[in-house]
Amino acid sequence: MILQAIYITFRDDNAMKLPYFIAIAGFTCGLFAICIPHLSALRIWLGVSTFLSLVYIVTTVSFSLRDGIKAPPRDYSIPGTHTSKIFTIIGASASLVFAFNTGMLLEIQATVRPPVVSNMMKALYFQFSVGVLPLYAVVFIGYWAYGNGASSYLLNSVNDPVWVKTVANISAFLQSVIALHVIFYLLH
Repeated sequence: MILQAIYITFRDDNAMKLPYFIAIAGFTCGLFAICIPHLSALRIWLGVSTFLSLVYIVTTVSFSLRDGIKAPPRDYSIPGTHTSKIFTIIGASASLVFAFNTGMLLEIQATVRPPVVSNMMKALYFQFSVGVLPLYAVVFIGYWAYGNGASSYLLNSVNDPVWVKTVANISAFLQSVIALHVIFYLLH
């Protein structure tokens, strides 16, 4: 979806469909997995991932705030039938599980030094307290700014400048490549 958002930003001709973007993303993830084969080699990539996350979060929050201040009154009701609301909740829950997968890495790294349980719990408490604040900021500020008309991918709702939106999209894509590598390496 991120690659498609970048494409639509520059060319809205529907020439490339979603399966092409999925193939490009899969190729990129595979190439990254081949080049970074060890979890211990991810130490520098975690810093890169954090930086890329911050680029996306700061861009999205700042432009959502700007658009929200300038916007006319918005509708905050939840649209859809009862069934569609249930499936939306299931999809949102799956997104939260993916968003919080980086906590596993903190947990694993904390088990290297004794006392294992104490360090692991500190890492998890940090991840699920301080770590969720930027994610909640994006969600709540985006909903405040655009109401129920907000896109499921918030940067699609944000207005210009195009180059900043593109940088934020690219950083979100690269961060998701790193996050996918971390979670699938741990599952493998």
